Amino acid sequence: MKHILLPLLSLLIGSSLAADVVTITAPVSIPSNEPEWKDKDTFTSAVLNSTNFYREEHNATDLKWNKTLEKFASDYLSDLDDCEFEHSGGSYGENLAIGYPNVTASIEAWGDERDKYDFDDANFGEETGHFTQLVWKDTTTVGCGRKLCGEKGGIWSASTGPGAM
Repeated sequence: MKHILLPLLSLLIGSSLAADVVTITAPVSIPSNEPEWKDKDTFTSAVLNSTNFYREEHNATDLKWNKTLEKFASDYLSDLDDCEFEHSGGSYGENLAIGYPNVTASIEAWGDERDKYDFDDANFGEETGHFTQLVWKDTTTVGCGRKLCGEKGGIWSASTGPGAM
């Protein structure tokens, strides 16, 4: 899949290896009317289905939903008064995205980083950190949070355990 221009995209890689920002700006899409936004079960299914799609393509086992990780991600986002976009610094693996119309689109952007990944070298790279976090073979669970951030759109936090650290 090729990247399409995505709205107000700011991505950070959540690991102890790096914390750099990649920013692309475009008109924002507010996700508040998306089914993935309104319904918790739909949100959970969207995260698992999208994540496990990429994991299966790279011979990694399917992730299971983890309520502890969900609470961690949700609590972290709820503490962001001004929707400042930065990693939590927690002990879990973490991917963040902002400005996507739904969580599926953000996971697709993370997964599409594989187009830049050097499978022969298989080392961490800033351009592909979300992808490696997504398909890290030792990861077994995921839990995500979401928050509306006004004109910035929705912010998504995906916490995984154990992560690519």
